[in-house]
Amino acid sequence: MTPPDKQAAPASAPVIRAARADDAPGIARMHWESHQTTYIDPGFVTRERIEAWTLEQRLEGWRQVLDVAGGPERTVVVAVDGDLIVGFADACTVDLADEPDAPRDLELKGLYLLDAHQGTGLGQALLDAAIGDRPAYLWAMAGETRARAFYRRNGFEPDGAEAPFELWDIMTVRLVR
Repeated sequence: MTPPDKQAAPASAPVIRAARADDAPGIARMHWESHQTTYIDPGFVTRERIEAWTLEQRLEGWRQVLDVAGGPERTVVVAVDGDLIVGFADACTVDLADEPDAPRDLELKGLYLLDAHQGTGLGQALLDAAIGDRPAYLWAMAGETRARAFYRRNGFEPDGAEAPFELWDIMTVRLVR
């Protein structure tokens, strides 16, 4: 038995921080991995549809997003465990003149965590860092109950709007708070 004054230091917890341009490869990789387990493994979306959005395309997309992130229009935060990005949240300001049907001027574009980190409080920390308690909206897959329960706990409710996401052949619902 290790004496109390000689105990090993606890492993450090993941850190939430603003995303940087050099995070694009790590975000793209974890986004890819999370889509495998969140959508393919449970059978929500076929592998062919998910993987039609290639890792290379995701990387390029994240490079573009991170070029504008940090400004007043876009906020991207990441959860980092050691050197590994294990989650992200992405929010942006909506120009209501361009999108008059938007119910709020803030949209949560995405929030993903690797499976091993779900249920640890990191999702809540990412949401809090990205949008806090501000009024916002998001689009969620109609049949995905775990995410819907998380958002419900955070005050998001369906407002009746639905839209197909044709790339994956699914229906999405808009959640608003």
